[in-house]
Amino acid sequence: MSRRVSVCFVVMAGGRGERLWPLVRTHTPKVCLSPVGTRSLLQLTIDRLKPVWPRATWLIVTTAEQADAVRRTVPASLRRAVLVEPQIKNTAACITLAAVALAARDPRQVMVVVPADHWVGDAPAFRRTLRTAIRAAVREETIATIGIRPTGPHPGFGYLCAGAPVRRAAHVFRLERFVEKPSRAMAVRLLKRPRTFWNGGIFIGTADTFLECVTEWLPEHTRQLVPLAADLGRRWTRPAALAQRVRRAYGMMPAISFDHGVMNHLHRGLIVEGRFAWADLGTWDTWARLGKAAERTVDVESERVTVVSQDDHLVAAIGVKNLVVVHTPTATLICRSDRAQAVREVVRRLAADPKLAAYL
Repeated sequence: MSRRVSVCFVVMAGGRGERLWPLVRTHTPKVCLSPVGTRSLLQLTIDRLKPVWPRATWLIVTTAEQADAVRRTVPASLRRAVLVEPQIKNTAACITLAAVALAARDPRQVMVVVPADHWVGDAPAFRRTLRTAIRAAVREETIATIGIRPTGPHPGFGYLCAGAPVRRAAHVFRLERFVEKPSRAMAVRLLKRPRTFWNGGIFIGTADTFLECVTEWLPEHTRQLVPLAADLGRRWTRPAALAQRVRRAYGMMPAISFDHGVMNHLHRGLIVEGRFAWADLGTWDTWARLGKAAERTVDVESERVTVVSQDDHLVAAIGVKNLVVVHTPTATLICRSDRAQAVREVVRRLAADPKLAAYL
């Protein structure tokens, strides 16, 4: 099948990463940082994907304010593959823009849509899962998504409820129900159900299948972007003029996730079980647990205090527990580990105060 199927890796690299403030700033995207101090999240994502389908093409989708940093991060061979969104309108807009650009050249090309900010603990198992999903999506002519085995009732993730297994396909199931970020009580109930998975945010299908699904449930997205297909599908000579047209189109589209806008309604989709360790590096508790903690710390009668520091800075903790401390040259965050989701509120307050906006 690898000789007959054309694949494009669509890497979503435009998220704000607000919950990782103060390490993540306006011009320091999360995907360009590393939890372990070596290769960035974006570089690790590219490394992980390359062996899946060696002849695949690439699109790295990011935003205008992050484009320069992303281009500096990706290999030189992929800099021309960077596709820039004029503003953040969530993942439905990002995926539709990529699908329109690809469908103009080859509507049957398979899009493998992958977030750039996830951690995967078993790269070979990840690759096997993606190859299975590519083949299943092509064979069934639908969108496949990767289901992650839950380790607990996490209310910050979407949940995939699998139905009947697909015959002659190991670990592939019909998508029965999608639940976007349930309450903790509902998450507990979902985990009692057999074959319930976390939504890994990875979607696989042909470009025309993506556009068919978006047209059915988010018609304004395709109504605005499909007329730009001819220009998006080729190396245009007037990128400034096209950017202006894309900006106008984005202004007309609602901000909505692909999960909520499409997957909520997709009853003929597929779930491919991902048998690999996985984490969404979206909050400090996860980043600190998987990343490299600062070496220069002193704990006195303290428990479970994690320090993340960009420089040689000593942090001493006395009589405290369950804390995350993030130190940067211009801002420091101190929060309880179980309150890491609330960092976004700090960012909102900074944005609302002109005197503090420089710290964004």
